Formats: sequence, C-alpha cells, structure tokens
Amino acid sequence: MTILEDIQNAAVDGKTDLATILRKCKLLAVRLDSKPLEDWVIWESNGYPENVGVPTYRIWSLEVLGDFAGPFGSGIKNARIPIGLLTFISEKTKRSYECWECRQSIASIEETLSQSESDRLTVSTGALATVIGTKLYQDGIYNCIHTWGEFGRGHLTEVVNTVRNRILDFALAMEKEAPTAGERQDISTTQTIEPAKVTQIFNTTVYGGAANVVGSANESPISFYIGTKDFSAMEQVLVEKGVTSADIAQLKEALDSDPTPTTPGKFGPKVATWMGGMVEKAAHGGWQIGAGAAGNLLAQLIKTYYGL
Repeated sequence: MTILEDIQNAAVDGKTDLATILRKCKLLAVRLDSKPLEDWVIWESNGYPENVGVPTYRIWSLEVLGDFAGPFGSGIKNARIPIGLLTFISEKTKRSYECWECRQSIASIEETLSQSESDRLTVSTGALATVIGTKLYQDGIYNCIHTWGEFGRGHLTEVVNTVRNRILDFALAMEKEAPTAGERQDISTTQTIEPAKVTQIFNTTVYGGAANVVGSANESPISFYIGTKDFSAMEQVLVEKGVTSADIAQLKEALDSDPTPTTPGKFGPKVATWMGGMVEKAAHGGWQIGAGAAGNLLAQLIKTYYGL
C-alpha cells in the first residue's frame, strides 16, 4: 500500500482520528518537499498562530452576549449585545466578532465536540465588558460585568469534516498525477513530482483554488487569500496597500506578456522589472509598506497568483 492509499483509506474510515491522518500527511509533505502542505498540516495539528491567516472554513461570526448589573440588585442576564451599534469600539474589534477566527488545533476541536453536548459553544471576548461599561443600556444605569461570544457547534463539526474531505481530495488528486509519489526513494518505481506541481494541487484541493499567504508590513502581520490567476483578488490587496491604479495596470500587462514560470521566484522579465520598481517606490515612501516587506509581499502575491 502506498502512502497516498494509506491516507485515502484513513480519510474515508471514520474510525481513524483526524490527528493521526494529519501525521501521515506530515510524512507525505516532507517526502514531497512541500512547504505549503507541511505548514498547513502543522497549523491544523498544533493550532494557528496569531501571525498566520486562517482558512475561510475556520471563520464565522459570533453572537455576543452579556450580563449587566443595575441599582438595588437589578440586572439584565444573557442580553444580546449589538456589536455593530457599539460606536465607541474600533472597526478592527468589531470585525473580530463579525469574522471570528477559529485557531484551535484539530485535536482540541475534536475534544470539544466529544466533551460538550450543548448545541451552543462559548468563547472569550477579552476585556469587552470593561470597554462597554455603562455605555450601552439605560443611560448609564446598567454596567456590563461579563461578556462572551457564542456559536453553534455545527461550525466545529464542519471544520473537522472539511479538513478530512480536503485531505482526501488532495490524496486522490496526487494519485492521479503520480500514484507512487511520496514513497521511499529506494523503491525503483517511485515517481517524482516537482514541488511547484504539488503546491498547485494543494492550493486547488485544500484552499479551494486559493492560497493562504502571510507577509509583513510595518511590523504588523497581514494575511490574505489569492486564487490562482485571480487578478482581481490580488488587485484588491495592492489597492489596500496604497498601490496606484496605474502601477496595477502595468502589473496586469506584465503578467499577460510574460510566460508562466515553473519555478517559484523566477518570474518573467517584465514582472521582475515591475517588482523592482515597486520596491524602489516603497523605499521612498511611495506606498503603505516598507521596502523589505514590499519585496516579500509582492513575491508571495505573484507566486500564489501563478499557483507556485
């Protein structure tokens, strides 16, 4: 049995826990020399660190609730807190509740599902109660003493199912491309496959045609999802970082003119020239990112655009 067949059988067999399947995938990632696959397996196994963007299947909204204390022992319990109406908190804080990111490891998620019988699960909202204070209800009469976020357990179930299904999709797609890829090198029938091709298959099957890319701008982590050949998504990221429409149009022309590269980092002449010019502009304050971060961001963006 090949390692790809082993992973397929484990993914189909509901009795095999997902943490075990992910360990098999980590072995496969090392043998295939696939950094994107290995990173994804590590993050799903150990949890997503704060400087890494989580996949879209791990993002959903929270219903924020709170308890409020009033005079003479009065109070309000389990009151729904309309986050959108809290004008005194930042937009970034609002988005953290409207698009909550699940960073738990798969093992932790499976443990939560096995231990909890409730249809509703809770998460911490940090110091939100202190921030709200007396600003929300009854002209300052009621003071917020505790807040929390709730979501349906179905979201966690869907994360587990999605990871299992995408592992299966990846293993099946890899088998079609190279049935013995990932086997030990001493087996004469072992097929080799370029890491760039593995990355392309990975992006399509695991991220649904999009890749998770992390760059750094002004020492603050940024993350985004760019699909292969999805110029509009890449354009949106560039616009958000202050790149002008004229520069973006030049990039589009360069991408259309240059041949598609087969090796990450080895772009065509027009794309490479455009990147050099943009890094120089960043060095002189031409857009909202430093020169070092600009080079990394552009390289990651364009690699992902090409599916490398």
